[in-house]
Amino acid sequence: MPAAGNKQIRPLVGGIRVEGRRGTDRLASATLGLVIDANGPLFRFVTAGHAVGAEGDLVGQPTLTSIAGVVQTNLLSDGADLAVISGSVGVPAKVGAVWVDENTTITVKFDKPGLPDIGAAVVLQGANTGAVTGKVLHKSADVRDGTTGELVHNVVVVDYTQPTAVGDSGGPVLSALQDGALCYGLHGGVATVDGKRVGWFTPFANVEW
Repeated sequence: MPAAGNKQIRPLVGGIRVEGRRGTDRLASATLGLVIDANGPLFRFVTAGHAVGAEGDLVGQPTLTSIAGVVQTNLLSDGADLAVISGSVGVPAKVGAVWVDENTTITVKFDKPGLPDIGAAVVLQGANTGAVTGKVLHKSADVRDGTTGELVHNVVVVDYTQPTAVGDSGGPVLSALQDGALCYGLHGGVATVDGKRVGWFTPFANVEW
């Protein structure tokens, strides 16, 4: 499936571009992972912690010129590359939905999805690259990301069939690109494991959010 790219997309769903700020002057693009809950006009979504800064920092969709929320919690300092964002009132959002094409979304399951088995097929929906399939190599590993240098713990390592791109970080990693699929967690980046360049993701099963 194609990538959402730099489009403004409403309601907010997984697989679309978001932008945050690391430090005071460094912008970072990422992919919205999933809207995880909603209570009336209040909602929360998750994305990659390395792209959105600290509690109170703004997050936009597709860029910071259009604010979509404020960082509530960033678990990166605890070794988990996941941030929870409090959504902005007035911005529509759809819980559990993932973008797959123009005007098309699927709805996935994400509450206590468990970990995929070694050898299981998964698919990442990144805002830059689109759908990328892969195979699980390790279920629980500590890796140092090849782009940011961050050390992350208890991640799932995936051998993807094609390279991912900067900006795919935070994208939902699914059991399949179809309604009712499991969302296992959020794409983090790339690393070298056993001499091989691989991808990795932060599994929901290993974090409290």
